[in-house]
Amino acid sequence: QGGFVAGMVDKAAAAEAKAKGNAAFSAKQYQDAIGHFTEAIAHDPTDHVFFSNRSACYSSVEKYSEALEDANQCVKLRPDWAKGYTRKGLAEYFLGKHDEAEATYKKGLELAPGDAALAGGLKQVQDAKARVSGGPDMTALLGAIQRNPKIAEYMKDQTFMANFQMLLQAQTNPQMMPMVSQLLQQDPRMMEVFLAMQGISPEEAQTMGQKREPSPPKTKPKEEPKPEPVDERTDQQKEADGWKEKGNSHFKNKEFVPALDCYNKAIDVLPDELSYYGNKGAVLIEMGRHDECVEVCQGALDRRYEMNANNPGGASYEKVAKLLCRIASSYAKRKEFDKAKDFYEKSLVEDNNRFTRQAMRDLERARERWEKEKMLDPVEAEKHKQAGNEYFKKLDYVNAKKEYDEALKRCPTDATIYANRAAALTKLLAHPDALRDLEEALRLDPQYVKAYHRKGTCHQFMKEYHKALKAYEAGLAIDPNDESCKQGKASVLSTIQAQQSNKEVDEEQVRHAMADPEIQSILKDPQINLVLQQLREDPKAGQDAINKDPKVREAIEKLMFAGILKVG
Repeated sequence: QGGFVAGMVDKAAAAEAKAKGNAAFSAKQYQDAIGHFTEAIAHDPTDHVFFSNRSACYSSVEKYSEALEDANQCVKLRPDWAKGYTRKGLAEYFLGKHDEAEATYKKGLELAPGDAALAGGLKQVQDAKARVSGGPDMTALLGAIQRNPKIAEYMKDQTFMANFQMLLQAQTNPQMMPMVSQLLQQDPRMMEVFLAMQGISPEEAQTMGQKREPSPPKTKPKEEPKPEPVDERTDQQKEADGWKEKGNSHFKNKEFVPALDCYNKAIDVLPDELSYYGNKGAVLIEMGRHDECVEVCQGALDRRYEMNANNPGGASYEKVAKLLCRIASSYAKRKEFDKAKDFYEKSLVEDNNRFTRQAMRDLERARERWEKEKMLDPVEAEKHKQAGNEYFKKLDYVNAKKEYDEALKRCPTDATIYANRAAALTKLLAHPDALRDLEEALRLDPQYVKAYHRKGTCHQFMKEYHKALKAYEAGLAIDPNDESCKQGKASVLSTIQAQQSNKEVDEEQVRHAMADPEIQSILKDPQINLVLQQLREDPKAGQDAINKDPKVREAIEKLMFAGILKVG
């Protein structure tokens, strides 16, 4: 990787970052894993495994262009390592580069002939190529023609056949799937041919969409009125439940003192019913008397077997689980999260229900929030930020990033720290991560001109010149005199001008551009496609169309800046 300086390799730190990345990947926390592997690469950019692992992470989040870049670097560092070709072939396959993917898998199999992943990947690619190049199932198509002679007439239409082949290709290419419904709506003959290939006639197709006549509703026999349930409670249970109901009424009205008194009277009447202790515990939690809640609930749990003996069902598994949740809730309120988790887990042993599982998840989120809030310290954040700045001046970008990480833990709302970390990440060639930090910096401070400049620089390194130009212009819209943005814009325009005079296509730039939703939208616009066709067939008419419509001119410029279109 460019920018690596000999003597900066830190194998121990790289191995530690790799271990964290592997753990995050196993937990399917792919973005975190990408961050850890990026750190490992920063410590040791000569280790091919780090690039292989980050490529796998990028593939898992469907960022196949980035996955291919890392896979290429992995293969470059270690050409005799078979797994690198697995990573490369997978990215190429999902980018629709079937020929390249096939060659990659074959190269890998030369190194490891028995590798199942390489063999499976090769078969997947070859099957996809066969489906695209082999055309429709001729047996099915001939049978369809015999059943419906109109299909033979359809196939004489060259436009129909071109769209039909495109439809078949769309079935094997996930990126082309949105085109399927559009083609079917534009030409009903497409649907007729596909149904005919499956043996369905036009008449049957029509009846498939028709609704059946609803059958007359069945008359239900009159149900006999159910007898009122018999109250089998003892007088003692009825009295205790009466006090419980009064306590519930007070509790709903947040009248905690009379509610507590009612629950105590219910316990006095029937001490062998666990649910009353749970009600009492809920009141104590609301009153902030957490120690007393734990003591009451734990004391009742210690008598669970005695309770069941005296009052069968009085301490059932479900009731025990609820009481354990009360204790867990008390500990959670006191920020004793480990103890709370322990009691939630005990509750799940008694009664594994979704409410307790949700409480466990809420507990983890509460712990994370509390730990983040506990870290907040603007003064300490400023110290780490200044330390990061010092490391940056010494060209020690790895330690600069670490200091900015610590600063953001203590002050996650400071846009300048995000921008500074982005600068360090840019030096470490982690441009996608740097862009994420700059987006956050601009979210916090939309008027932050320096963030726009650094964003433009990142896009420029990634050869996304249309995005770089947009970033520089956004910064100049805020401060027209900013020299950094002026110089950045001039540099981009100079690069674009040089590219327009160079007839060679920069495949990396085009690949980045084609992954941009804005560029994809422009290329799908019928008006733009018409102008592009005019530029090819009648350049003067095409140029007139561009000059007449500012929106068209802007779209064509973006295609030029992105390297998609070359003029001249």
